[in-house]
Amino acid sequence: MRISPLVALCLLGLVPSGATLAQSEQHGRHDDAGHAGAVGIGAVHFANSGNAASQAPFQRGIALLHNFAYRQAAQAFRDAERADPTLAVAYWAEALTYSHLLWSTEDTSASHMALRRLAPTAAERLARARSARERDFGAAVEALFQDATVPVRAHAFGDSMRAFAARYPTDLEATAFGALGVIIDWYQGGLQDSASAAAQEEAIVLAERVFRTSPQHPAGAHYLIHATDDPKRAARGLAAARAYARIAPSVGHALHMPSHIFVQTGLWPDLVASNVRAWAASRANIAEERLSTAELDFHSLAWLTYGYLEQGRFRSARATVDTADAVLRGVNLPIGSPDARYARSWQSFMYAMETDDWSAYRPSRGEATPDTSTPRAVSFAITSAYQHAVAAAMLGDTASASANWLLAYAVAHPSIARRAGALNRGILHLAALSARGRGDTVTELAILTRAAAADDSAGAPIGPPSILRSHELLGAALLRAGRASDAVSAYQRALAQTPNRSAALLGLARAQAAVGNAAAAREAYGALATNWRTADVDFPALTEARQRSAAPKRP
Repeated sequence: MRISPLVALCLLGLVPSGATLAQSEQHGRHDDAGHAGAVGIGAVHFANSGNAASQAPFQRGIALLHNFAYRQAAQAFRDAERADPTLAVAYWAEALTYSHLLWSTEDTSASHMALRRLAPTAAERLARARSARERDFGAAVEALFQDATVPVRAHAFGDSMRAFAARYPTDLEATAFGALGVIIDWYQGGLQDSASAAAQEEAIVLAERVFRTSPQHPAGAHYLIHATDDPKRAARGLAAARAYARIAPSVGHALHMPSHIFVQTGLWPDLVASNVRAWAASRANIAEERLSTAELDFHSLAWLTYGYLEQGRFRSARATVDTADAVLRGVNLPIGSPDARYARSWQSFMYAMETDDWSAYRPSRGEATPDTSTPRAVSFAITSAYQHAVAAAMLGDTASASANWLLAYAVAHPSIARRAGALNRGILHLAALSARGRGDTVTELAILTRAAAADDSAGAPIGPPSILRSHELLGAALLRAGRASDAVSAYQRALAQTPNRSAALLGLARAQAAVGNAAAAREAYGALATNWRTADVDFPALTEARQRSAAPKRP
């Protein structure tokens, strides 16, 4: 199939970033059966044929792997390999720690190096498995690291782990890895429409089984959150979100991960609390391990920025942008660290988008030399260019260099992205802003209608928005054009995709007031006033929301 030159933007920064361990990380307890105790990292038991000395590090590695604490998991598996050099499953499990496909990053050379320490070829490695179950697990891992494209590998891994879970239905670890395999297939296997929806439901069922059967198992809560990360299904993941930080309190990723559900349900105080803890854990871990601050979990910091913005706590949000600047001042940002390189641009863009103060946008330090080393880095680089172009257009420059770079990169790299949607919506936004700048309302509305339809087709975003929300743009344009009834519909569709989002609630309240629906306007203003319980007191829209949410006085 011929790919359009505009098919160049993949995920626009919507992929979760790295896991960290808190300074207070506890190594867990291990009973005589080899369980990793539920202290700090959760409780697992992956039955295996290793000797007694290998059990504690191996089980610890499995728990850390399920928590996406990859660096520490790799070390634990290497410890198990030293204790029992013939334990094949330890090498297969270590190989998984270098593949982070849910984050669109992986180091396949490190994975192959780990596998080759067991034996030179897949056939030889599988022959070293001591049981059929260990061989089946190994076969699934070998499928992931075959010489093929990412979608082919992800789909093969998903199918193999499905079979592994089905073959051992009473084995909780088989079910847990089955859930992981299906999620990777759903994210990266190129599934479309009904096949994608079926994979998502399958992942939910597998993860729910683990969560119900073993409430302290990290995989159940973690994978259930991933599988329900959209507004229509988020309620099914809420119990897992409430539980996960308690299951693995020593793992920074476990502290952050519940906020995926809190965003989809509009629970802003919970979102803030999750990422305050996750960011603090990241800073403690970096200090303890004496790593570069470029390794900090800027993903959690960005989500914290968004939580503050939804609460109307703009000074706190601005402080997180300043924090990113402060901890990175003078730090070398190497290629391959997109979360750090683009931290300032994403956070300041969200601030500008929510406050309409576009002078506050601060481009990425790496924008002049975009990082294109991985699909994740590419998505951040293109997002940064889009954000720069939008900020320039909002300030009157609708022909910015970033907009040109965005288009040029799309034409030059058509093969790096598998979906047209995010890039096409971004280009439509810029075209609409250009029409708005010319005073061409008819063209602006036509373009934004197309962008909103594209948003509907793409589904709900994962996490805080890194691009403008099309339905909100359309609603605002309709209000300016005097079409308040149509604006109500646009804002209602926006809230279906991003529940309880403050900007959409404000737009809906104003649109309902414009059509004369006072009761509906009060309801929207009331929800907004609740979001802004702790808002900055000098925020003008706060006064509007509080005054207009009050019931009218009786004569």
